[in-house]
Amino acid sequence: MRKWNKLPALLLAGVMALGLTTAALAADVTYADVAGTWSEEYVKRMTELELMEGRSAGSFAPNENMTRAELVLAFYRLAGSPASGGKNPFSDVAEDAAYRDAVIWANEKGIASGRSQGVFDPSGDVQRQEIAKILNAFAADAVGRKTLHNRIDVLSGYADAAQVSDWARESMNWAVASEFITGSGGKLNPRGAVTRAQMAAILCRYMDDASTGDASKDNPRNSDSIGESELLVVSFGTSYNDNRAATIGAVESAMEKAFPDYAVRRGFTSNIIIEHIQRRDGVVIDDVTEALARAKANGVKNLLVQPTHLMNGYEYGDLVKELEGCVSDFESVRIGAPLLTTDEDFAAVAQAMVDAAAGYDDGKTAVCYMGHGSEAAANGIYARMQKYLSDSGHDNYFVGTVEAEPTAEDLVELVKAGGYEKVVLRPMMIVAGDHANNDMAGDDEDSWKSVFTAAGFQVVCEVRGLGELEAIQQLLAAHARDAKALDETGIHVEPNPENWGEAGEKPLADGVYTVEATCKESMFKIAGCELTVAGGEMTARLTLGSVSFDRMFPGSMYSQGDNSPCPGMPRGLWRLWWRVRPPYSPCPCPPWTRSWALPPTASARTRGMTGA
Repeated sequence: MRKWNKLPALLLAGVMALGLTTAALAADVTYADVAGTWSEEYVKRMTELELMEGRSAGSFAPNENMTRAELVLAFYRLAGSPASGGKNPFSDVAEDAAYRDAVIWANEKGIASGRSQGVFDPSGDVQRQEIAKILNAFAADAVGRKTLHNRIDVLSGYADAAQVSDWARESMNWAVASEFITGSGGKLNPRGAVTRAQMAAILCRYMDDASTGDASKDNPRNSDSIGESELLVVSFGTSYNDNRAATIGAVESAMEKAFPDYAVRRGFTSNIIIEHIQRRDGVVIDDVTEALARAKANGVKNLLVQPTHLMNGYEYGDLVKELEGCVSDFESVRIGAPLLTTDEDFAAVAQAMVDAAAGYDDGKTAVCYMGHGSEAAANGIYARMQKYLSDSGHDNYFVGTVEAEPTAEDLVELVKAGGYEKVVLRPMMIVAGDHANNDMAGDDEDSWKSVFTAAGFQVVCEVRGLGELEAIQQLLAAHARDAKALDETGIHVEPNPENWGEAGEKPLADGVYTVEATCKESMFKIAGCELTVAGGEMTARLTLGSVSFDRMFPGSMYSQGDNSPCPGMPRGLWRLWWRVRPPYSPCPCPPWTRSWALPPTASARTRGMTGA
């Protein structure tokens, strides 16, 4: 389980409202019946925050079922134990009951209602699907929404999905997608009772997910009424709300100041992040395809696109390919360069990185920047940045990556060789999201903080993205001012082969397609063509219209090298046969229907298939 580092803003407000002291929060409450079990850390967290307590002295009763009273009390405390002036509508909830205010509050908020008219059933068990419904209502209220949902169906992947009641289906889908409720053995057991240990885990997962700040402070920039000129700022994205506003939001605001005649809009390339934000906060952010469709629907004529990507890696390559497919939708389409493109860019960004950590230049401290890393050729920017830093005399600055090289372990050796005593970690990324908070500053043993700490260094983590720096914001705005047409940038484009294929075309999904196939010679007919896509391979099956059209093969006839258009003979022998054959005689291999395996990047219009 990932260790928790700080209280969520919502929980912190609740704890403060309860008036709990630091000593109370840190109380070392231990239970013999959870020691050494999977739920120990979850239960410890619940009891330290006084959201749940044991059933008796020294016993938490982790395997006993959670009651409805205990459930609403935990949520009530998490909300800060707000005052409730309503009357008690339930005959089975005593006025002096410890959970009385919590029950009334939950009922008033629409978070948990009674079992029937006037009956709450405080000692009753709670089904897993009921937990999903109640948690959804609580989470939605916390972010100012009536409900939250997940746009993708994940329930159908479980064998017992049909057992989820209709009233709970959307909430259950949301809770499972959010990983608050998990299955076992391919089943969710939606009508099973929730144990106290399971509830502790569910609450901890929710709190972790809700701990990234207030989404309402970030402008998703997805409105219509755009006008004729749009500046689309494209970012990978981050689900960390506070940091999204401080980095991507700050860059977009700088663009608005630099381009007063353009409407600035946002597009994220990570649909996983988009789904996470929408599911957790109810905030909709356009992906690039949606943003481009919005621009077209609003009658945009002049489209200016500025990526916040550091390099011309896969993300930039995918963006360019996407834009190439919609050039005809606008009068002009221009794109600005990634952050690190020219020598001047490297010099400017290097200086910004040094200025951001200048307070640590004491001769004893090494500043290590963590980049993302990429399989693309553009991964070389990290070595290039290291050279700029070293050549400019900043020998105590080091650059590594989380998913490529140099690694944290590589930097440890360099820092040791430099004789430094202290290490400052900062992300070399536009945002400080999951990688910065967990892979860099997290407590897991393989995080950068843990690696450097284990090596004997005093470690300081500054979880602040490059997008917060004004120098970076202004450099991206300058790139937007220098934007060029897609075919005039001079920047190498390398789309992700998993998304587009090496030929730059999106691969088709598995299935059977009817394909339009024609021959340049009108006297020959192709009766039909069926394309089958399966497991990353394409097979085209052509039905020919006559025996005269019997020489079909992938590629042009003279691009085959030593391969013969006829699979039954070598190319040299085939050429000899072609010269001496009787008129209109068939090839020695004349099936009426032939099949060829095509590369995954072949077009649906039978790329590379030519009649001889």
